[in-house]
Amino acid sequence: MIKSRFFLFLVAALFFAPLGHGNTLVILPKKPSVEVIRNLYIKASESEENTEKLYNILKDVDCENNPTLAGYKAASMTLKAKYAEKIINKKKYFKEGAVLLESLISENPNNIELRLIRLSIQESVPKLLKYHKNIKEDAQFIVKQLAHVKDKDKKEYIKAYAIKSYAFTSEEKTVLSKL
Repeated sequence: MIKSRFFLFLVAALFFAPLGHGNTLVILPKKPSVEVIRNLYIKASESEENTEKLYNILKDVDCENNPTLAGYKAASMTLKAKYAEKIINKKKYFKEGAVLLESLISENPNNIELRLIRLSIQESVPKLLKYHKNIKEDAQFIVKQLAHVKDKDKKEYIKAYAIKSYAFTSEEKTVLSKL
């Protein structure tokens, strides 16, 4: 009897207790799918709250067994830098994220989604961070490799980014849009 009352209390507390930002209960998936993470990544650049959601989902991702999700983890770390109040924290988050991403790409040089993640970060960070050297290389890699991507959702996701990106020429965008 006591156990069942405690359980009911716990359930009620979870659903009705104020939870901070907007008093919204967010239930995070145990094993997020790449499709869910892609959508969260797009939204993460829009607000600190979305960045925190993405980071919290990915903070325990196994980098060796899932390099793509680990790439989004690295991206979420660089995004945390955008919202950090102290300069030292901005630098720490950005550096940790960039180092992790570079390590992942070094270990998985043919992973097109890791290249897209790096491209998206390098296009959006301030010039003073001097993290822009791979924009052209990654754009060219994407143009050459996108035709070989079998996963339709991944291909559409990459194409959607490329069409909005300044890293691709109008000719490249035309080629990509036809794939």
